[in-house]
Amino acid sequence: MNALISIIVPVYNVESYLERCIDSIINQRHKNLEIILINDGSTDSSGKICDDYAKNDDRIKVYHIKNGGSSIARNYGIERSSGEYIGFVDSDDWIKPEMYHELIKFALKHKLKVVECSHIKASDVKLKNNLENNEIRGKIESRDIALKRIINNKRFAVWRRLYHKSVIENRYFIKNILHQDVYYTVDILNEVNQIGFIENKYYVYNLENPNSVIRSNYSIKKLNSIHAGNYVVNNTKQYNREIRSAAKQYLFEFLTSHYNSLYKNPDLDVNFAHRNKIKATIKKYHSLKDFDFYSFVIIYVPSKLYNLFLVLNKTRVITKLKIIQFFKNV
Repeated sequence: MNALISIIVPVYNVESYLERCIDSIINQRHKNLEIILINDGSTDSSGKICDDYAKNDDRIKVYHIKNGGSSIARNYGIERSSGEYIGFVDSDDWIKPEMYHELIKFALKHKLKVVECSHIKASDVKLKNNLENNEIRGKIESRDIALKRIINNKRFAVWRRLYHKSVIENRYFIKNILHQDVYYTVDILNEVNQIGFIENKYYVYNLENPNSVIRSNYSIKKLNSIHAGNYVVNNTKQYNREIRSAAKQYLFEFLTSHYNSLYKNPDLDVNFAHRNKIKATIKKYHSLKDFDFYSFVIIYVPSKLYNLFLVLNKTRVITKLKIIQFFKNV
């Protein structure tokens, strides 16, 4: 129960959120921690905050590296970790005190290499915290069940899990690419026979940080994540029909999001080259058995008319919401 857990935290320009994050880790109920803070070339006071915390807690190790992105920072932390189990926390998020205590307890009790918990949005904490059931709701899932759940719910983020070092050693995040967690999670699930899943919401996901790459304005840099959807499909072909269908649905939704973003930012795809590639990929996998309405529209509506579809669809959604709200108020 007293196993050493290494917690890897990539840090980049998060001075407004960092203390809250570190405090939540050092105040964990499970005390045997190695807290690895990787200052990824921050230009604000984040690096100093890390150093100040390290002076007061000998469990904290701080490394200052040249800015290279969260993948490089995480890899740097993995190489320097010595824990039997390894976890990841994003520096603008925070975790509840019970998180690693419950994860490691469940992992050791059932001899599991991977254990996962649920998350809650930071904006919902005050609304739901007092109503949350504190009963531990844990179960063991087969690989097939875990894959289906994770793909259907888009729960690829690595920060929700605790990993035994045997599945982390010599496994690194892809450099300079968004949605790196998708590749990482699929690869790990393909290697384990089962995982633990605790439904309790121990990880608090912060949506307030305007500097987050994921929540920043759409750009060509974000387009480099486009292969993540393909990766899920191509690396789940060996599983049952339900998983393969879930993978294709994930791909359709993933590519549709990029397709729509390019219409909202036409200067990024003046000659329609990127959109045509997306359309071709969707067409390759789309069928009556794996039908998706928006994919169908992308395939068969001419590119120059698709923008009109987006406008009409947005109007439809807004009208529907107004009607629902009207009847709620009646």
